Amino acid sequence: MSEVRPPFETLPFGCHSPRSEWPWQLAFPEACFSALRFDTHALCETDLDAWDLPTPERLKTAAAKRRAEFVGGRLAARHAIGALTGFPSTPAQDAEQLPDWPADTVGSITHSRGLAAAVVARRPDFHGVGLDAEVVMSNERARRLAPQILVGSEQAWFERLPAERQGEFVTLVFSLKESLFKALYPLVRRRFYFPDARLIAWDAREGSVTLELLKTLSSQWPAGSHLSGHVTAIDEYLLTLIMIQGK
Repeated sequence: MSEVRPPFETLPFGCHSPRSEWPWQLAFPEACFSALRFDTHALCETDLDAWDLPTPERLKTAAAKRRAEFVGGRLAARHAIGALTGFPSTPAQDAEQLPDWPADTVGSITHSRGLAAAVVARRPDFHGVGLDAEVVMSNERARRLAPQILVGSEQAWFERLPAERQGEFVTLVFSLKESLFKALYPLVRRRFYFPDARLIAWDAREGSVTLELLKTLSSQWPAGSHLSGHVTAIDEYLLTLIMIQGK
């Protein structure tokens, strides 16, 4: 029998449609997922004093979209932390403006066009988590962006696909590389970019993928390292996840 997770706490005005069911086919009992939808302008006008959502000074004068994304992401993370540990808390930011997760946890936050989501996992079961959500781009936009996102082998793969699947493929690769960065950067503290990794396997039916590093990031993460990823869809959003298990 699967573990019962507590329901979402009450959400502030401007947020709706919470969900906490694990959406990927492969389950990770040591991790929790939370997501919600938000309306940018309504959320920015809401009094958030009672929600334990400290906002960095730099965001208080930022555009409404940026402030709403921050609040939505922190609300999702707060619930995921509470579901995992029993003690809801809002992650602050470290010196590099990355989420500062509570002791014995690691996680990732994403937001895309009115969706905010988070995955939080236990340490030492996992050392890194990367989560990304994207709306699938049009095939025309995919063809424009493909040279910036895809390496040679991915470009060849892209060109073999029927035109109606090219938008999905470029979105998938983009999202996976975003998730890869979120999972690995806190471990290596070395920046890397789209050409530094490639998709080498994709099982659409199982929602599983394999990525290969093309650049050495540390002694533990040399070029040629393989990482597994997971793909799912929630409504119009594609969600990718990379979980780095403890070694």
